[in-house]
Amino acid sequence: MSPDYQIPGRVPEDSTPREAISDYWRDRYSAEPYYDASLLFDDYEPAYQIGHAARFNETRADQVIRAYEQVEAELQSRWATERGKSRLEWDQARAAVRRGWDEAHVADPRLTRHG
Repeated sequence: MSPDYQIPGRVPEDSTPREAISDYWRDRYSAEPYYDASLLFDDYEPAYQIGHAARFNETRADQVIRAYEQVEAELQSRWATERGKSRLEWDQARAAVRRGWDEAHVADPRLTRHG
């Protein structure tokens, strides 16, 4: 998936270049415990993007920041519609989505470390 990939008709949720998030994870994904050598970065990339975007939006919201466990069902639903050509099923993508959420503050300097 190219760094500029965007789901048709969908507006990006934040102004961080998709390329920056992709570059961050491209350098790290193969060291993750859920990594499967038979899959490509293109399979994992949408999961990282979904997790990052969700965390970014939660951090910016004018409400109490929800914990990952409170949004996981929403993220599963997003995965079903936004995964593009990824070969990962939710059970495989779940860990990468969570890592995208957890590492958003590192991959995106606009975020501070929140719960």
